Amino acid sequence: METKTNKNVFWYKTYHLLSILGFILCLGSIFSFVVMNIALGESPSVDSIYWQRLFVSKITFVLIIPGICLFLVAAIFLSWRYYGFFSNVWVLLVQLLVVLVVVNSINIVLLAEKATAIAIHQKEIMQSIPEYIKIKSREDIFGGINMLILLATLMVSFYKLKK
Repeated sequence: METKTNKNVFWYKTYHLLSILGFILCLGSIFSFVVMNIALGESPSVDSIYWQRLFVSKITFVLIIPGICLFLVAAIFLSWRYYGFFSNVWVLLVQLLVVLVVVNSINIVLLAEKATAIAIHQKEIMQSIPEYIKIKSREDIFGGINMLILLATLMVSFYKLKK
C-alpha cells in the first residue's frame, strides 16, 4: 500500500521533472537567440534580420511557449497535489513567480511578433526601420528578466520546498 508521503514525493518529483524540462526549453531558446545575435554582428543587413526573425518566431512557438506551459503545469501540480494552493509562504512565492513568468512571456511573444512583422516589412521595402531596434531591445531585456525569474522559481522550489 502506498503511503501519503510516497504519493507526495511522487507529485513533488513530477513537479521537478516538468519544471526542469520547461526550464531547459526556455534556456535553449535563449541560447539560440544569443547565438543569432552574435552571428549577425554589430550592423546586420536587412536580409539577415529578416531570416533571424523568422528563426526567432519559430523558436518562440516551439520552445518558449511549451516551456512556459510546462512551468505552469508544474506549479499547478506542486500546488494542487503536494502543498495546496496558498498553503505555504514558499509555495505562494513559487505561484507568484510563475504568474510573473507567464505575464512576462506573453509580453515577449507580443514583442517578438511585432519585431518579426517589422523585419518582414523592412525586407519588403529593403530599408531599415528605427522602431525595430527599440522593440528588439525590449524583447531581449524581457527575455533576460524571464530567465532570472525562471531561475528564482527553480531555486525557491528546489531548495525551500524539499521533502
